Amino acid sequence: MLELDAPGIRVLLQKKLPFVATLDDLIALEKEDLAATGGKNSRIKLAEQAFRRAIAAGVTIVFGSGATSPTIPHGKQANQFAYYAKWGMKPVQALQTAYLNAAHMLNYGWENDIGSVEKGKFADIIAVSGNPLADVSEMERVRFVMKGGMVIKDNMNAPAATVAARAP
Repeated sequence: MLELDAPGIRVLLQKKLPFVATLDDLIALEKEDLAATGGKNSRIKLAEQAFRRAIAAGVTIVFGSGATSPTIPHGKQANQFAYYAKWGMKPVQALQTAYLNAAHMLNYGWENDIGSVEKGKFADIIAVSGNPLADVSEMERVRFVMKGGMVIKDNMNAPAATVAARAP
């Protein structure tokens, strides 16, 4: 992922393969990388270059978790949406990497069962207080989760400060 060059992009496009961007593991390594290179480079900087090349070429981007250890656990990766937007995606495109693009990549027909709220589709829904199309960092403050039609988390009526204090 870090050294995505023109031949690599051609292969992705020819084979209709997505580019899966995992960032949290690279973000965690940035300080160490900068120290090792005298402040000149880091893996997250290389990832940004590869990401921008992939977008410019029209390669499909799929959200990757980067959850690799107890220090980078699952459930904390929503910060990646802001990177995706900063690196050239529209907020809606950044959000789609985590559901439509990911579902299509799985190749199990998931895109037929998710992606919209309608009868017959999975009732997996999240809600945030603000508009994630205006500020993708809203995805870092999920206040409501429904999975398979069952409410898993409901902090919609709690004050924002209380929700932040309870966040895992």
